[in-house]
Amino acid sequence: MPSIKFFIKGNSPTSSIYMRFLHGRQFDFKRSTRLTIDPKNWNSNKGRVRNLAEFSNKLNTQNALNGLQSHVLGNFNSDYSEGTTINSDWLNRTIDGYFNQSNDTDLRYLTDYGAFFLENLPNKILRDGRTGVSLATIKKYRTTLVKVQEFEKRRKNRLKIDEVNLKFHKDFIHFLHNEKNLNYNTTGKYVGCLKTICIDAKKYGIKVHPDLEKDEFRMTREKTYFVTLSEEEITAIFEKDLSRTPYLDNARNWLIIGVWTGSRVSDLLKFGSDNLKDGFIQYTSQKTKQKIVLPIHWQVRAILDRNNGEFPRAISSQKYNDYIKDVCELAGINELCKGGKFNSESKRKEIGNFPKWQLISTHVARRSFATNHYGKLPTPVIMAATGHQTEKMLLAYIGKSSQDNANVLREFWEKEMIKRDHKPQLQIIKTSS
Repeated sequence: MPSIKFFIKGNSPTSSIYMRFLHGRQFDFKRSTRLTIDPKNWNSNKGRVRNLAEFSNKLNTQNALNGLQSHVLGNFNSDYSEGTTINSDWLNRTIDGYFNQSNDTDLRYLTDYGAFFLENLPNKILRDGRTGVSLATIKKYRTTLVKVQEFEKRRKNRLKIDEVNLKFHKDFIHFLHNEKNLNYNTTGKYVGCLKTICIDAKKYGIKVHPDLEKDEFRMTREKTYFVTLSEEEITAIFEKDLSRTPYLDNARNWLIIGVWTGSRVSDLLKFGSDNLKDGFIQYTSQKTKQKIVLPIHWQVRAILDRNNGEFPRAISSQKYNDYIKDVCELAGINELCKGGKFNSESKRKEIGNFPKWQLISTHVARRSFATNHYGKLPTPVIMAATGHQTEKMLLAYIGKSSQDNANVLREFWEKEMIKRDHKPQLQIIKTSS
């Protein structure tokens, strides 16, 4: 039975991790695993990563080594039985195969390492111990790589990771915003993903540019205008007679369920009878894998009762996005609001004042739920319903600032002062003896 041992060479903070493959007296090969580690994080006696709290990448590194060992042993069993020549070249090819490398792959290049990073996202061990990331996260990084490839094609030059500096930062932002017509928030997300990929490469000993650590190498942002529906507007939508247009009636019902559950549209439009349990709506968030339990609002109950206890008819997110604009227009949601609207001529979202119904999108239900309950319910209760993992994320989502929080506190103190001023005062009444 073959055996595998791991060891390191050198004393630098990026020492290479080597594999020794042994099988009797016939096979004894030593080859680099392509992984690196600081010797202080390596247990030479056990041939594995030390379980040190300060080494944040310990689980991912050890997981990569465990997977590589299983891959090599599995390939040996199949290849040896088929008569394949087992030598040091075979071991090299097998290691390359595990890391999805070909002879043309060089992880020093940005797109090559990005592909390696993307391929391993399903096995990434997160800080809370969970393995893997959401499909939305994978899609985000995949799109980032596409933008990098487009940038390289336009510049006719392949980039190495250590060329990702402040000049690249400036040129990449110009490319995304001025040439691809992306807004600064979307551009910033791509810059953030790219920086994460480069920092991940640094953990594995790949050289990065010092500019990557500078404050100036940051995500771009611009003011976001949030559109939400007030409780009065929600009631107007709920009470609107749409019986003559069944497809709009169906979309309206989904919108009402959305504003009283705070669910992401990816979860909302998949609700079915299985999500109704013991008088609650229960589901597991597709994005965060959190289990969420919600009471049924009376408007949602009315919709379910009208539909024989079932959720509305299934609809695509694109049609839902289109139809709820029409629903809100018919319900009289016409107040002029500042917001961003896509201009088909400039191919870019432009800021202006528009009737609110034109600014309605799939996000409006979730944001309305959080906004309408903020300050009325404890923040952890709202977070439990929306699935936001931190208060900072929730406040950013609904556009609340430190000034908004100060206003809430002031209103609370004013109410407390009114209570104090109206507190009944006891008076002593003299009585004659």
